[in-house]
Amino acid sequence: MSMKHMFCVLGLGLLIGGCAHHRDVRPGVDGVHRVTLQTEDKDEGFRNAMSQAEHYCKEKASGSPAVLNEGSQYTGSMDEGSYRTGKTVSKVAAAAGGAVFALGGKKESTAGGIVGMGGGIANAALGKGYTFEMKFKCQ
Repeated sequence: MSMKHMFCVLGLGLLIGGCAHHRDVRPGVDGVHRVTLQTEDKDEGFRNAMSQAEHYCKEKASGSPAVLNEGSQYTGSMDEGSYRTGKTVSKVAAAAGGAVFALGGKKESTAGGIVGMGGGIANAALGKGYTFEMKFKCQ
């Protein structure tokens, strides 16, 4: 597959994925709605949940979300410390490998590409270790 085709496929995937603006919102009959999602870290969970709640309220109730409560819990398959260390190491490897791939000579580029790809694979294998939940009302 050529680079041009790969970018087209990636762009199409982002376009399709971008259409689900509040896919994790579960409406409640009493006006209390819930967002539950898997995330890599606690801060990302709040940002993603809040973004979905804002879109939901704007589209369904012409208002903005009022957060009633929120929380996250580690639900990964390994201990939390190992998970966090693995995430950090994999992201550093992906970034460093990408930089060497882009800036290095031919041999360095090959090695950088391998390290970067390995970091990306490790990051994906570790998955999303936190479950984040937020309850809100539209006002």
